Amino acid sequence: MSLQQIMEHQLDNSTLSDTMYSLMTPAVLLGSLFFSFLAAANSSIPQVTLQGYGTFAGTNISKTLRGDKLPQEVNAWLGINYAEQPIGDRRFRPLKPLSQSYKSVQNATKYGSVCLQDLMYPNPNEQDEACLNFNVFRTPGVPLSKKLPTLVWIHGGGFASFSGRDFDGASFVASSPAPVVVVTFNYRLNAFGFLPSKLFEREGLLNLGLLDQRFFLQFLQKHLSSFGGDPRQITIGGLSAGAHSTAFHYFHNYGADKNKPLFARAILQSGSATARSFPGPDYPRYKQDFAGLMKHINCSTDTDDKAQMECLRPLIEKAGSQSEEEGTFHHLPIITTYTSDEGKYYTPGNLETNDDFVQFWHRISPGLNITDLALINELYPDPVAYPDSPWAGSPNSTQYNRISAAWSDMAYICMSRHTAVTTSRAGVPTWSLHFNTPDFPLVAQSWKGIPHASDAAYIWNDPHVAYSETARIYYRYINSFVLTGDPNKMRLDGTAEWPQYKASQGKGYAKQLLVNPGNFTVVEDDRARLRQCEFWNDLERAGRLYK
Repeated sequence: MSLQQIMEHQLDNSTLSDTMYSLMTPAVLLGSLFFSFLAAANSSIPQVTLQGYGTFAGTNISKTLRGDKLPQEVNAWLGINYAEQPIGDRRFRPLKPLSQSYKSVQNATKYGSVCLQDLMYPNPNEQDEACLNFNVFRTPGVPLSKKLPTLVWIHGGGFASFSGRDFDGASFVASSPAPVVVVTFNYRLNAFGFLPSKLFEREGLLNLGLLDQRFFLQFLQKHLSSFGGDPRQITIGGLSAGAHSTAFHYFHNYGADKNKPLFARAILQSGSATARSFPGPDYPRYKQDFAGLMKHINCSTDTDDKAQMECLRPLIEKAGSQSEEEGTFHHLPIITTYTSDEGKYYTPGNLETNDDFVQFWHRISPGLNITDLALINELYPDPVAYPDSPWAGSPNSTQYNRISAAWSDMAYICMSRHTAVTTSRAGVPTWSLHFNTPDFPLVAQSWKGIPHASDAAYIWNDPHVAYSETARIYYRYINSFVLTGDPNKMRLDGTAEWPQYKASQGKGYAKQLLVNPGNFTVVEDDRARLRQCEFWNDLERAGRLYK
């Protein structure tokens, strides 16, 4: 079996990644922030030595990913391998540290390869199966002996696309009012990191991409201090699938780490442990996709497990909903966010009837029963039958606003609220944020609303966003959380104090931050669509939603 055969099946048929994220369009998730640049080596950048890995010479970065000049240069070490690469016989196996260290000083001045994915990704020639590398960005002029708060960002992309280089770590560092470190990294994607099958369940190889992430967090506990980062002050975070990943690590104790987690706090930007539907390996569509892959690469499924794995080659402990309910998660400070119209990029714009609406839900959540579907129909009134429905007036089809609202609630908004409620009631410092600022001027394409990933570039203070003042405000809240564990201590002067989320116990509504365009960020009650969220967050129904 060749690597090319796996990729041909994966890219031509789009079965495995489509199953994982059937409604995900990677090109929309994070926009087009894929401008690459060369950073010249600079002898003033300190070398770092990682025990068992080698010594690495870094570089200075003076531009953003878009090519704009940064407020200050940033020290960086780019493209460093953090494990033996999962190629050949190591394909589809958990990671191992490097077997031997580099003997000479290695240049860490260019980004490494990105993991294999759709060839639509810019610069597809930069893709490689040997892609497990990381990047470190640090405030210049600060001795490595001074250990700084660190943001570790897990990239999104539906577990099928993008890479660590798509988060502008240099921009985040350059805009910080206090010294800080940012780390980005790659993990296995698509079939190489997330191949759902009974075979992989029996072999203990499900969710290898998540295991890569965990391996890297363990790696940082040992080596982050070499870069002048503080392993005790790590904030992990991510957008979309990166937020789902962050939540998986947050809501699992992993046994031996119960009292010593690999991070100190977390940021969930449009995502949670229960945000999307993840069926088990016996799901019929997964069986069909796995059989199709094995046939395409000429591997028999009639042989024993050992033979199947040999042909393929030449861990979540429990459901997120169960961990949240039982309280078996890291009780660490957390920020959770969502956008106003998470689903508008993902839902069809050509459905016109109530039957279309019901069939849509039957297709994407086949586990829902007749009673469930009837309740969805009631909770989201048909704008054709009820002209005063909140979802009337769709610009392209009668059902578009309705379907988008329901899907937004199911996949993101209600799950973000559930995370905030769960952690708040457990006594964890929790902050919730409602992002209501578009990634384009309001006069353009207003029918799109504020869709998923509208806040992607706002979080690192990108100067090209539609509302730069909003970016400065939003960035400083997040930056303050990374630096101090509290989004208020270093927020911009004159901006609203972001109150901790206090889950309602019958005494009013919890408070959260509402980020509007311009200098209009305010505090609001978290009161929208409460009945709808009760439906989507029902624990008994979670099984039928594969959450």
